[in-house]
Amino acid sequence: MFRLIHTADLHLDAPLKSLALKDEELSELVGNATRRALERIVELCLEERVDTLLISGDLYDGDMRSMKTAAFLVSQMERLNEAGISVYVIRGNHDAESVLTRELELPPNVEVFSGHGGTVELPEYGVAIHGVSFAKPQAPESLLPRYRAPVPGLFNIGLLHTSLAGAAGHDTCGPVAV
Repeated sequence: MFRLIHTADLHLDAPLKSLALKDEELSELVGNATRRALERIVELCLEERVDTLLISGDLYDGDMRSMKTAAFLVSQMERLNEAGISVYVIRGNHDAESVLTRELELPPNVEVFSGHGGTVELPEYGVAIHGVSFAKPQAPESLLPRYRAPVPGLFNIGLLHTSLAGAAGHDTCGPVAV
């Protein structure tokens, strides 16, 4: 049996500038919410003894440069490493421009898919994980053509950070249609 947890769009330490102007105390509470969310996800992975954590983009928010944020992420990934839990990550449109994303040294249990795409086969679980990261913040075309065909005989999981083409009020980021 293969057990996994999936998350996306954590936007660690994303500034909530408009909220801070209105209520400083509430801003601090909400400002720490993204870290607490990741801590709880890691705790759930440990409690449930999952095999893998899948992260489908936007761990960071744009041009995030805080080494405290980077150290926090590494510490959480190290907790999973110590428990033998693998982590597979794709970069979303916000991660793509982050200086931290390019310079961060993650533990060996973490694999970040490139913008060229890739597949990790886990035959012991009967699973193949496919992923394509955003190479740049803008991806006006679909990223789907960069995915390898499903691996025959394995359960195939695709990590995709995207927007539904034609969704009102949303940027077009690697758009897909239903």
